[in-house]
Amino acid sequence: MISKRDMAHSNERELQLLRKLFLALASEEAPLLTRPVNDLFLQIDCEEGELRIYDDQDELIAHQEIFSWSDTGTIDEPATEAVETVRELVTRLEQKGFWSKEVFARPFSIELVRSDFSVIEELLFLDEDLVKLSTPLLDGLGKELDKFLGELLEDLK
Repeated sequence: MISKRDMAHSNERELQLLRKLFLALASEEAPLLTRPVNDLFLQIDCEEGELRIYDDQDELIAHQEIFSWSDTGTIDEPATEAVETVRELVTRLEQKGFWSKEVFARPFSIELVRSDFSVIEELLFLDEDLVKLSTPLLDGLGKELDKFLGELLEDLK
């Protein structure tokens, strides 16, 4: 049986591999993207254990094998853990300002798609000052804000 610690360690390795892949999209030396794009389409193929990145013309621009994803789902129904890992990486890169590079034209979106490019989930949407992240990442935010506001109001009494 795999422990939570082993799963967390595995997830960090996956995040590091995928982070390198995404950083290569806009690297200064040899960027994988040679023209501005408005959309990136991500396919998580859990049969093959691979993440594929397509540009807004449905051209494959990069891929990365993630062996721990093999046989955990399909390309049309990826494993929850794989989706969560990709979602977390997109959010971390947004927090670091990665998506503000010129190669990511506005409006810009990142979508998780099936083999036929139908959308499973919109992971990120940027349009000038508007940033919309995947809803599951924001779950519980209202409760946290209510608690914070309640504590703040208590301090003012």
